[in-house]
Amino acid sequence: MINGVVKMSKILNDFTIVEEIPVRWGDMDARGHVNNTIYYRYFESSRIALFQLLDIYEEPTTVRVGPILSYQSCYYKALLTYPDTIYVGAKITSIEGSKIIIKHILVSKKLQRKAAEGEAHI
Repeated sequence: MINGVVKMSKILNDFTIVEEIPVRWGDMDARGHVNNTIYYRYFESSRIALFQLLDIYEEPTTVRVGPILSYQSCYYKALLTYPDTIYVGAKITSIEGSKIIIKHILVSKKLQRKAAEGEAHI
């Protein structure tokens, strides 16, 4: 298992923030794996944690206009199942005018590999 931990650390090392998230039973669909839409929720959690870390998050009740998600992608690399623990990383890769581009990665502890990667434009 040590080699897997080292490999996962190398994959996640470039990301500003990494959230540890348990896969819940309710995240799975009738086919017995995590529903594809849930991956986007995992990305969202890491993105909000990144905003909080960088002190650019404001409670929705205190601002009238907030960040708008204009684009999001997810490239699925592996099926996730319950039980598992995942590590979801986020980092800003560029700022183009008023657009922030964020890269996401999702790594499965059980599979010891990357399960998805994606991008978001804010």
